[in-house]
Amino acid sequence: MSSPAQPTTPAPAQTTTPAPAHTQAPATKRRGPVRGTLARQIQTRMALTVAALAVLLSGMMLLVAQNLLIRQIDTELDTLPARVQEGGTDLHRPGISRGTLLVVRSGNGVTASIVGSDSVDSLKDGIERLLTLPGGRSTVTLPELGRYRVKVMDTRQGQDVIIGMPMHLVDETMVRLSIAALGITVLAVAVTVLVTRRLIGDATKPLDALTATAEQVSAQRLDRGAVEVPRVDIRTLPPQHEVAKLGQSFNHMLGNVEHALVARETSEQKLRRFVADASHELRNPLASIAGYSQLAERHASGLDDNTAFALHRISAESQRMRKLVEDMMMLARLDAHQQSEPAPVDAVEVVLNATSDARASSPTHQWRLSLPDEPVVVLAGADQLQQVMVNLLGNARKHTPAGTIVEAAVWPDGTITVTDNGPGIAPDVLPHVFERFTRADDARRHSEEHSTGLGLAIVKAQVESFGGTVEVSSVPGRTAFRVRLPLAG
Repeated sequence: MSSPAQPTTPAPAQTTTPAPAHTQAPATKRRGPVRGTLARQIQTRMALTVAALAVLLSGMMLLVAQNLLIRQIDTELDTLPARVQEGGTDLHRPGISRGTLLVVRSGNGVTASIVGSDSVDSLKDGIERLLTLPGGRSTVTLPELGRYRVKVMDTRQGQDVIIGMPMHLVDETMVRLSIAALGITVLAVAVTVLVTRRLIGDATKPLDALTATAEQVSAQRLDRGAVEVPRVDIRTLPPQHEVAKLGQSFNHMLGNVEHALVARETSEQKLRRFVADASHELRNPLASIAGYSQLAERHASGLDDNTAFALHRISAESQRMRKLVEDMMMLARLDAHQQSEPAPVDAVEVVLNATSDARASSPTHQWRLSLPDEPVVVLAGADQLQQVMVNLLGNARKHTPAGTIVEAAVWPDGTITVTDNGPGIAPDVLPHVFERFTRADDARRHSEEHSTGLGLAIVKAQVESFGGTVEVSSVPGRTAFRVRLPLAG
């Protein structure tokens, strides 16, 4: 025996165990909107919209507040004592706020003063910039003094007066307002996120229940057996609710599906009973026909050639029909799940025996084995697995010409392969090879023995009853059947 390397075959299709059906969909645990979901998109857009509106309103509020504060300073500039506006240099008067400055330019020179803590100090820095200001009001930044709102006046001929008030209170107020606006914006966005999260969660909860029901239905096997389709619970929603209308339509659709599945299952059960009963009833007549034909063949020496040939054909066709009836009975039992429980079976021994039988029955083919040195114990039935191998090897024998190399291999992972280098299966037939009464095209039929079209269907039903899978791939020059069975233990 040779020890083959692990085959590079595609991974077997995973079977999904359907969740038990219930009358209502199970409640799902919500964990907030998932990225990319409609709920997350709505929540994000709402938060961005509120943030943009909050920033816009805050900006407008800050602009209005700044204009009001500047207008208030301008009013104070206009209402300074008349003696200042007339060019007096004495600013040490009640009612004049700290930091107020006065610059008087006349033919005698420039005089600049500023109100300090307890006295009026001389102003030296920034004089040149103040003297270059145009008439009217403007805002300037003076070295070591900060921003000032100043007003340039021409009080009398040949004399200019510049008065100014500090804007540090305005700047401090604007900073505080900006911080408050930022806090309000953050608070508004946070509240919007929390509120929309709750509202959207409550609004989409029925949709989540509908989605969960759809997923539960999609996970169920609807191709066979009795199926109970769940429903969406819409009792808590008002009738005019959009989701309630959608859920009602969805439940109505599921009801139609369930009714159709029940009708299909009833029809299939009747058909299976009919096939089983008909096959059982046909066994005795076929056995009688075969017995009488064999008895007649024993005394065929006195008959003419045509009669003897007819008796031979009757015997052959009765055997073929008997094989067809037995196959139909076996499929009926498999459909009714009348199958023994899988037990540990050495796949190496079964494949070895089946290949030896095939070599003895068809010496015109080249039969090869590729087996591991150690036993490969799978969960199956010894007789059923033997029949699977007989059908696969018989399929290769019937549908390939003499001299074809047929190789049977067992792999340590429980995979059994039967490969031949024959002409292959036609692409239009390949997807249907495991269906009942599917026969190969003329290009692959190389035997006078007629096929019932049930051999590969029995293979699929037997393997799936063990919890395994079977698949086929075929191109001209290579056809491979792969049977995957669960390992014991």
